[in-house]
Amino acid sequence: MPVPDFQTIMLPFLQNLKDGNKQSLNQVMENLASHFNLTQEDLAILVPSGQMGLFRNRVGWSRSYLKNAGLIHYPERGVYQITQIGLNFLKTNPKKLRMQELLQFPLYNEWRSTFNSNTESGSIVESNTNKEEEVLTPQERLSTTIDTINQQLASDILDTLKRNTFQYFEKFVVQLLQSMGYGGFSKDSGVVTGASGDNGIDGVILQDVLGLESVGIQAKRYTDNSTGSRDIRDFIGSLAVKGFNKGVFLTTSSFSQEAIKTASESKQHKIILIDGKKLANLAIEFNVGVQIEETILLKRIDMDFFEEI
Repeated sequence: MPVPDFQTIMLPFLQNLKDGNKQSLNQVMENLASHFNLTQEDLAILVPSGQMGLFRNRVGWSRSYLKNAGLIHYPERGVYQITQIGLNFLKTNPKKLRMQELLQFPLYNEWRSTFNSNTESGSIVESNTNKEEEVLTPQERLSTTIDTINQQLASDILDTLKRNTFQYFEKFVVQLLQSMGYGGFSKDSGVVTGASGDNGIDGVILQDVLGLESVGIQAKRYTDNSTGSRDIRDFIGSLAVKGFNKGVFLTTSSFSQEAIKTASESKQHKIILIDGKKLANLAIEFNVGVQIEETILLKRIDMDFFEEI
């Protein structure tokens, strides 16, 4: 049979994990290939860029959306396991599981809200595909597709940061700020200090060679809790103790309205807040923790050339 689309794969993927055991990607791939009766020729089909197998790519997208909805989780790198939410869903004896069905899960809606995902109305939803193709130009469809890929990439970056230690996160944010051009005069201009308990400052970016202008960094690796005004007040106090007048507060979660207000009302210190969504998008923009998988060149006719020959 033809290689199924990623939405068709989602329910068999989840059912494959119903025994509660952990499975590697290779195990999942093997079981799903058997379920769909795919031949070696089917499995050899590549995506248009030729960088990956088509079936593997679609299984990967199925996995991501199941995870976004809270139906599965990653207990360790490259290993997947069904959650209680997933088990409860299978008890309803579902006949299908596609994008529209994912809207019933709060975690999926929370993910869509966090990353401004427009997949419900985009060309990725089966019921709206034809309508979108009638309205959007090819370039617009390409842009929508890239946005969707980056939304998932941003989510994966945050998941990775949340699974690692706070020391790992502190090193990540210092490297990110350096990649953005802060302290760019030297690779040693960024220093992680949090491990030593340096008065509540997790890192320092030196803006010049002599260190006359420096920026204090606070990095909070929260899995669920939002960052509140108390965290900001403590950070401002730490900046004052260390003599900084500029600070960047980065978190994997979000900031409460009170926290945002506290930062904006600071008179003696310039405070920049970077929440999880912005943090992940900056990592993508400045190529920290990501790599270019494919480059697409869009060309148009050069009318000046044809008029001159």
